[in-house]
Amino acid sequence: MTQRKMGIVDRLTDWITRERPIERKLLVAGLVCLATVGAGPSWALATKVFGHDITISQIPQLPDVLSWIVAIAGVLLLVAAGWLASVRYLDDRSDRGRRVVLAIEQRGLRDTTDTPLVDAVPTEIKGRRQSLIVDIRDRIKDGVVTDPEAALDRVVSLPRSLELLRNGRSSSDIATVYGGLSPVPFTFLAGVLLDDESQITTLDWDRSLEAWRQLDGTDDGDSFVVSGLEQIPMGTKAVAVAISVSYLVDPQAINKSLLSVPIVELTLPNRSPDNHWSEAKQQRLSKEFLAVMIRLADAGVSVIHLFLAAQNSVVFRLGRAYDKRNLPGVLVYQYQKGRDVEHPWAVEMPVRNAPRAAIRQNQS
Repeated sequence: MTQRKMGIVDRLTDWITRERPIERKLLVAGLVCLATVGAGPSWALATKVFGHDITISQIPQLPDVLSWIVAIAGVLLLVAAGWLASVRYLDDRSDRGRRVVLAIEQRGLRDTTDTPLVDAVPTEIKGRRQSLIVDIRDRIKDGVVTDPEAALDRVVSLPRSLELLRNGRSSSDIATVYGGLSPVPFTFLAGVLLDDESQITTLDWDRSLEAWRQLDGTDDGDSFVVSGLEQIPMGTKAVAVAISVSYLVDPQAINKSLLSVPIVELTLPNRSPDNHWSEAKQQRLSKEFLAVMIRLADAGVSVIHLFLAAQNSVVFRLGRAYDKRNLPGVLVYQYQKGRDVEHPWAVEMPVRNAPRAAIRQNQS
């Protein structure tokens, strides 16, 4: 079964098994009571066999007193359902008036103007929708970032823009949703900059559906296979880390970009552009990634050169997971296939002793 078909089945199952509000149950019960009273003696369950009408069972007319009791009960149930529905509606309106949902969207690799992230915020997240867009499309031509410095300036302004939108509200009145289609270094940087946010709901772009989608898939159990970690001697200062989730990072391309730097590889056995739709899976991969970073820090590594082939939501999550206070300095590289040096520049992340993100050109 394809990932898309599995998603449809999961949504249908959720719809069938979801918990119904109490007012809906009361409404149904009230209607059944009134229907029972109004049915009279002619209400029967019948069918046809070989063209002949056959009555299977017939519901007898209720006694007058009992009919009145059932009718009154039905009316009371309908009144209770209406009252509870009104209370829920007023509570929702109050929550929406007080709470704000900030939809942070990174635009770069695709024009999502017609399908903005703010319109895809899940309905269960209550609050007034507000959009925060970081758009660097004018700095990208045919998939190549033409002005990394200018693009970087827009991304590093994200925390300041977010604070202005908060407008002094408490964290309990703010819900944050993130989604993007942006070059890997800028997506990882957004994760690093937003790592202090208590909770972020992440969406990603489904290329087959041409729409934003929640991480609502099932966990396939696939985990990183780590290689090269045991061969890193104590005291090594610089290490390249290649993470392959959607596609395989080419070690030869890394060798062209970084000469004589040992490589640690984290590779998913089952790589695919659509292997990332499980929230539980992404959380597990994030923990596995962090465990390797800690191992490198314990070995005395001071600089990590990071090469990523992963979906936007995965890159963003790994950026949020990176401990910018205790882990080594990290540079995240941009991949440009077909060049002599296929990783022409990197973003140095504002971690450890680096006060601010910066573009580092690769001179190899």
